[in-house]
Amino acid sequence: MKNRFEIDQAEAASTQRREASLASFREFLKKHPEIPCAEDGAPAESVQRLFEEYADFDDSLTESDFEFAYSNLKGNISLRRIPTEAETKADLINRIMELLQGTNNAHWTIDHNIKSERTKMSFWSVEQLTARLDEVVRAQTLNAKPIGELKAIAASERQYVGFPTLGKAIVRPGTVRAVPLDAEYLRGLDSWELKKFVRLYGIDQVNDRLAGR
Repeated sequence: MKNRFEIDQAEAASTQRREASLASFREFLKKHPEIPCAEDGAPAESVQRLFEEYADFDDSLTESDFEFAYSNLKGNISLRRIPTEAETKADLINRIMELLQGTNNAHWTIDHNIKSERTKMSFWSVEQLTARLDEVVRAQTLNAKPIGELKAIAASERQYVGFPTLGKAIVRPGTVRAVPLDAEYLRGLDSWELKKFVRLYGIDQVNDRLAGR
């Protein structure tokens, strides 16, 4: 019969193995946006339950283990349809134009200007369109603020001279819904993607966002 020490050790080891499995499960889900997840990116309860009924999460499961499980469970999951890149771009362009045309700027009441802008943006990448959407939203938000608050914002951003402002939200490739571009999002990027953000927005701005500033 096991003593209390041995029981506690076994429970601690089981907890560690389960936490390792959950971490692998979250990484697996990042590679499969078609699998339904909660708004915060956590696995949907029904999806996690399905995987836990199939495989023992106390066994330190790897991403490869979950890929194998997925190949056998796919028929039991109501998968989401992931928009194509063309659909994502079209949605972003529509949202940008809706915002621009919703202002009092007479420039956006002229059909030729609207058509030219849409044609120009049709050649942009999803990343460029997302940045443009952030820019338009930010500009319209700032226009609604009093002068005193605008001066305070300008002063706080002066340290990033030479780089565009890193937006507060971003649309992930293959999706149409914006998510917070916060420290958690940046930490979830691979090294190549993170370096791209540093190149675009500067190391100081990225480090500040990683620090939650």
